[in-house]
Amino acid sequence: MFQLLALAFSAATFVTASSPGDPDFYNTVADIFSGPDCGNDTFVWADPIFGRGGNCQPLDRHDNTPDILSYRPTTIYPDCIVNLYTDSECQSSAYLAEVDQCVQAGIPFISAFVQCPFSDKS
Repeated sequence: MFQLLALAFSAATFVTASSPGDPDFYNTVADIFSGPDCGNDTFVWADPIFGRGGNCQPLDRHDNTPDILSYRPTTIYPDCIVNLYTDSECQSSAYLAEVDQCVQAGIPFISAFVQCPFSDKS
């Protein structure tokens, strides 16, 4: 549990401590949930989306995350737009994710596309 809390706090710190040009830059940090409505009883952990953005990224990068049924960003770098998808190619319907707003699709989120002013153009 302590390691998860340490990761969450370090992830939040990196949002402002790294440079947007850094590939390890956390442009978004969100709480992910294995159940609906971003309920405390289904909280999994705080998870970053990192990089310059501009591409489709898997939410489960290490194949160790339960199904993500709801998602609540805690930090999004200014002027970045975060969309969540229920497929791995970011071709399904987009679900806009905004700070402190719970997002759910009724089926698991699989990937995200973050577009920032400094993102690579796709």
